[in-house]
Amino acid sequence: MRNAGLFLAAATLVAMAAGVVWASGLAGSGDSDSAATTPAVLSGSSPPPVSGAAAATPTHPAPTPAGTPVTVPFELPIFMYHHVSPSFPADQLTANLTVLTSDFEDQLAYLKCAGYTGITMKQLFDHISGGAALPAHPVILTFDDGYDDAYTGAFPLLQQYGFAGSFAIVTGFIEAGGPFLTWAQMTTMAGAGMEMMSHSVSHPDLGTSDDATVRDQIAASRAALEQHLGGKIEFLVYPSGEPFRSNTVQRQQEVVQMLKAAGYRGALLAGPNSLTQDPATPFALNRVRVSGGEGLATYAGSIGGPPPSSPHC
Repeated sequence: MRNAGLFLAAATLVAMAAGVVWASGLAGSGDSDSAATTPAVLSGSSPPPVSGAAAATPTHPAPTPAGTPVTVPFELPIFMYHHVSPSFPADQLTANLTVLTSDFEDQLAYLKCAGYTGITMKQLFDHISGGAALPAHPVILTFDDGYDDAYTGAFPLLQQYGFAGSFAIVTGFIEAGGPFLTWAQMTTMAGAGMEMMSHSVSHPDLGTSDDATVRDQIAASRAALEQHLGGKIEFLVYPSGEPFRSNTVQRQQEVVQMLKAAGYRGALLAGPNSLTQDPATPFALNRVRVSGGEGLATYAGSIGGPPPSSPHC
């Protein structure tokens, strides 16, 4: 019966993700807090300067040195991917969530050429807490749901271009059939420096689920990842962005308190697109969605990076 339930959850996963695509597009790419406070740039995370009026870069405070906790909002791109595949699937919903392998390689080549350095969520949070300084122009690449093409499509290219990846895993889908990662594949990835995060057990709406279900989903998924992979699992990606997509502020605060009690340090949203991260809300960090068929100029523009046509890129 448990496997049957997981298969049903997996069957609805693409439709739920597509709903977030629509909601993110409706909300737009603005950040409601950006008018009230100008985000700083964290440890050199501003894009490399490019000459010309169109590439003007705002002035930011000096980078935060190691040993100094970060307390003000800052800009750091956290990309959100789903599928990385050699070809688009037949259905449009999944195609919207699929970045072609060739496009993904172009994106990594662009990031490397433009001076960006891939980091993990743990590196980011350690720095916010006053730990080691971050490398120049940090960026985080996240991959939702734990599809098997994370291993066959994304992982080899991440290794080739020297980028870390952070993978949000729906643990109930592992070894249950369907197009998902295996524990053996994740063990290999984790051993190569890839970061694993929780994405729940069965991808429910954490906003409308009762408290007992939420506690089980966030605790059991974390426990399974730690048991199979070793090490601590400290971060969660909200399934379909809930409860931050359509639930009340009160419910959001309730779920955050449950995450804290379960031992998590932070969590990631699913929209709207924003580069701004606020240390005061570590359980509501923003991401930038990467859609299927997205051009390289759009990709670069989504993080305020230099145009792909700039020298050497």
